[in-house]
Amino acid sequence: MPPPYCYDYPRPAVTVDMVVFGLEGAKLCVLMIRRRREPFADHWALPGGFLDIDEPIQAAALRELREETGLDRVELVAPIGVFGEPGRDPRGRTISLVHGAVVRAPLPAVAGADDAAAAAWIGLDRIDRCAFDHEQILIAGLQWLAISVELGPVGLALLPEEFTDDDAERLLAALGGSPGEGIAWRKHLQKFGLVHRLPGRRARYRAARQPGGEDSPQS
Repeated sequence: MPPPYCYDYPRPAVTVDMVVFGLEGAKLCVLMIRRRREPFADHWALPGGFLDIDEPIQAAALRELREETGLDRVELVAPIGVFGEPGRDPRGRTISLVHGAVVRAPLPAVAGADDAAAAAWIGLDRIDRCAFDHEQILIAGLQWLAISVELGPVGLALLPEEFTDDDAERLLAALGGSPGEGIAWRKHLQKFGLVHRLPGRRARYRAARQPGGEDSPQS
């Protein structure tokens, strides 16, 4: 007889997926893998895999990212959403817990391993034949990115540690912004103390340190 807290209900599988964005010049890229095995062999997919029974969710997402791409450092990991539409995975009922993150320019090197035949930074206009429902996940990831960049820290984490207004312009242009929006974005963040100008004749900026850091904002 099973213990009283066990129930005779079907148990869906749980997976984790990562949507990792980076900038290549003025082009927004996302980290993708090419699947080694069925289902969807040779299709582009987001890095991810099954959650171990005793594993924290975010730790699982970062583990799968590292195993499949070799990337072991990303910035500002945050949950994007839960994707569990019946039929999304031909292997059976599978619920995916999706996290977003960014990497700082320039794009770090990646290489496919484990379940990934290849890994690459792909421009959004070059992605086709996505596995599972990963096109829908990418759309949700882009929505998360646009909102997060506007708020500041995620956008700053996409830029070099020291950046110019040209860098800010390229970032906002990659997200569909108009000329001048990058400078306006930088001025907005500077007004609220999230960015400060570095000493020197050429205007260069960096994210402000957290309270207690060595740097303090300059006017």
